[in-house]
Amino acid sequence: MKGFENSYDPMSIKIIFLGTSAGVPTKERNVTSILLVRKGEYIFFDFGEGTQRQLFTIGMGFISKMKIFITHTHGDHILGLPGLLQTLCLFKRTAPLNIYGPPQLASFIDFMIDFLNIDLTFEIKFHPVRDGDLFDFKEYYIKALRNKHAGLSFSYMFKEYDKPGRFNVELALKRGVPKTIWSKLARGEDVRINDKIFKASEYLIPPAIRGRKIVISGDTMPFQEMVSFAKGADVLIHEATYSKKFFDRSLKTQHTVAEDAAKIAKEANVKILVLTHLSARYGDPNELLLEARRIFPATFIASDFDIIEIPYIGRIIKKLHGITA
Repeated sequence: MKGFENSYDPMSIKIIFLGTSAGVPTKERNVTSILLVRKGEYIFFDFGEGTQRQLFTIGMGFISKMKIFITHTHGDHILGLPGLLQTLCLFKRTAPLNIYGPPQLASFIDFMIDFLNIDLTFEIKFHPVRDGDLFDFKEYYIKALRNKHAGLSFSYMFKEYDKPGRFNVELALKRGVPKTIWSKLARGEDVRINDKIFKASEYLIPPAIRGRKIVISGDTMPFQEMVSFAKGADVLIHEATYSKKFFDRSLKTQHTVAEDAAKIAKEANVKILVLTHLSARYGDPNELLLEARRIFPATFIASDFDIIEIPYIGRIIKKLHGITA
């Protein structure tokens, strides 16, 4: 398992499940954290207690280019942060660390730094998240959607920008398009010069490359907005804390049963659905899997250290340590 990341296509996106349990860790499952690895960058979604140890267990460490998105401030999603800050200081990190989450998370971070007397060696850049916020990172963006869970809680969409088709040099020369604007047209940008508009679509030869899309539900009850949010996603990672036998409890605790997660995946026409955040009562999650697959056959149950690889072009590869197939 160690050093596994070196065996993957660097243009692929890897989704690594570092924790798949709900509420409390179990012998087999740590509490919540999902890691996206893309072009030498780590993007964490939630950072439950023990997440850094999970990372070290599979032979990975921390790198300078990383950011953390927190869905909400329940303990099983944030209690790994204090230990992370201490570790990064011991490692003498100097690069800023960007953390995104509900506004109240900032006071928790400040309190823990003060209470634990952490002598920071780097700057923490905290970005408060609100419903509909879109964070642009040039090649991709991450969008937040307030979901249906206690307090202020978010789902996140990771979406790469589509790549335009090949630039038609012959047509540009024939029409006398100034070479100074070729690069903008090649990036898909329309350009106005005086009263003339050069439309990029006229100078791009298909096919364009569709940007990859990954949606992470976080903790939430099912809600209709998730369908449009997840529409056409390569991977929908949705919590399924309970089976439908515990539907009443799911309502009380504002969580989702496996069947309802599958209904969302089907309506959103996603490629695959991965269920996570499983109640500790499910030592064998086959009950959840069967319940979901009756609705949406392309469903999988995540286990800790499972990996999904999404190539730049081509089919999703499930290089899995333990996903129930």
